[in-house]
Amino acid sequence: MGEKGRSIVELDVKALLAELKKAYLDELLAFYSYWITAQVAEGFHGEELTEHFAEDATEELGHAQKLAARILELGGDPVVHPKEWEVGADHKWVAPRRDRSDAEGMVEDQIRAERDAIEAYNRIAKMTFGKDPVTYSLGTELLEEEVRHEEFLENLLGRRAGRRKKAARRR
Repeated sequence: MGEKGRSIVELDVKALLAELKKAYLDELLAFYSYWITAQVAEGFHGEELTEHFAEDATEELGHAQKLAARILELGGDPVVHPKEWEVGADHKWVAPRRDRSDAEGMVEDQIRAERDAIEAYNRIAKMTFGKDPVTYSLGTELLEEEVRHEEFLENLLGRRAGRRKKAARRR
């Protein structure tokens, strides 16, 4: 990004870069968590989840790529050494379950990770609203994708249907 592009950012760029870097590192950890879980999941349900987790790994890596590009555009430097990923991230890496056939547990772990990402992108959207339209657009794009991921995972566990039944009973 050029000089004028950086000059229209009306907030503390260092603080913004810190938030973007944490989100970037969270995405790298999410990528690896999804990817390795897809590799080791066992059992009937694990096999069903393998394709989903592999797809999500690719999406999370894409998020990291977009964040890295924005960090570079703003004059920052994305972390390149894997040993620094968890140290600089907002959230800890989610290792695969010891019981590799615990499909429900694996989905629960990923729901928590998606919720953390939703919080991070909501924070970035609020921080950049009216102050950095480029980063705001990126933050809301990624927020939308993470909201969809969370809903998909909740639906795998039948949670959405359960909420509908409870709402119907209240009427």
